[in-house]
Amino acid sequence: MTTAESTTRWVTADGLKLRFHEAGSGPPLVLLHGSGPGVSGWANFGANLPVLAERFRCLILDQPGFGASERPEVYERNYLRIAADAVVGLLDQLELPSAHLLGNSMGGAVATMVALEHPRRVDRLVLMAPGGVGVNVLGPEPSEGIRRLLDFTADPTRDRVLDWLRTMVFDQSILTEELVSDRLRTAADPAAIAALRDAYATFADPALADQVPLWARLRGLRHEVLMLWGRDDRVTPAEGALLPSRQLPNADLRLFGRCGHWVQIERKAAFERAVTDFLVHGLR
Repeated sequence: MTTAESTTRWVTADGLKLRFHEAGSGPPLVLLHGSGPGVSGWANFGANLPVLAERFRCLILDQPGFGASERPEVYERNYLRIAADAVVGLLDQLELPSAHLLGNSMGGAVATMVALEHPRRVDRLVLMAPGGVGVNVLGPEPSEGIRRLLDFTADPTRDRVLDWLRTMVFDQSILTEELVSDRLRTAADPAAIAALRDAYATFADPALADQVPLWARLRGLRHEVLMLWGRDDRVTPAEGALLPSRQLPNADLRLFGRCGHWVQIERKAAFERAVTDFLVHGLR
C-alpha cells in the first residue's frame, strides 16, 4: 500500500532540508503543490500517486516552508525563486539531468520559472490552473479564492479556513469531515501560518518582483505544455487560460466541467488519464 510514511524521503537542497515522497519507476516526474493553509505535496497529490507511479518515478515535493520542509529564516528573494531553486536542487541531489514537471496553482508558477530559466532540466510540462501564468481579464483581482486565502493569513481562524476551502471546489461534498479536519489541523500550525504569510509577502514586495512577469515571458517557453483548468475555478478563473493558450508555442488546453481549482481531486480519473497520455506521447 502506498502511504505518506512509506514514500517519505529527505534531501538537502539549497541549504534546506526538504521532504518529498517517492514511488514508481520510469521517467522522473516532479509534482509541485499549490499554496494555502495546511498544504503539502501529499495533500495535493497523494491520492494520485498509485496511478501515476505505474508509469513514472514520482517525486512529490514539499516546497520550502510547506509540509515538513524547512524554510529560509528570512525571505530575501521572491518566493517563486526560492522554490524554483529547491526543484533544481532536488534534481541535482538525485542526479537527474531532467524531469517532467507538474505544477498546481503556485506550483505551476514555480514549474514555469524552472522551465524558462533551466530549460534543459525540464522535459514536458503540465500546468494545472497555474498562478502567474494566466491573466484574469474578466473578473476582479484578486480572485475570490485568493481573497479568502489572504483573509486567512491576516486572521487565521477555523471559519476562514472553511471559507477558503469552499472556494477550492465545485462539488462541496468533496469537503469531507476528514479532509476538513486534516487541513484545519495542519493550518493551525504557527510555523505554517508564518511561512504562508511570508511567502505571499514576497509577491507583494516591488523590490522582490521580477521586472518581466511570467505571463509576459511565455513565448520563450519552447517545451510541450499541457494546461488543465477547471471551468468553475474561483481561485484562478478559467478565462486566465486564454492568454497562455495563445502565447505558449507548443501547448494544449483542457477545460474540465463541474470542476474547481483541484482538478486532480474533483476529476481524479480524467486528470490521471490526461497527464499519463501527455507525458507518454506528448502533443500529437
